[in-house]
Amino acid sequence: MTVFTQAQGTRSSAVLALGTLASATYVASTAIDLGADIPVDVTFEVEANANGTTTGNKQLLLFCQFSLDNTNWGSGPESGTTATEEADLHFIGALPMVDTNDHRKFFSLAGLPVARYLKLVAKNDLGVALTSGNVYKADITGVGT
Repeated sequence: MTVFTQAQGTRSSAVLALGTLASATYVASTAIDLGADIPVDVTFEVEANANGTTTGNKQLLLFCQFSLDNTNWGSGPESGTTATEEADLHFIGALPMVDTNDHRKFFSLAGLPVARYLKLVAKNDLGVALTSGNVYKADITGVGT
């Protein structure tokens, strides 16, 4: 009988640099090509540091947009501060940030649509700018033995 296990790929270099993202502002990655053999899952590591005492919702939000052809993308904000179409983005998760320490959390694409191409979209919902931040990824592949 075949046994199915999962294997984690290596941690990538930053796929989205958050830098000093201003409060209430969106930023998007360039297109991420998951390849013709789409992984079983993708894990994202988000790390960030707030530049001062956070207020309001005290969180960094991570979303994504998908494309089947790297041309036609799901709608939603990719930059700026207009949140009108935020609900069109696929929500991945929130990184709570209640102080100015470094914060890190991991997220999965499991349960979202499957497509070869995606863009990550982050929203600073901290009430203050970031000091620094990055998002990394690792592919999760299936292995049958």
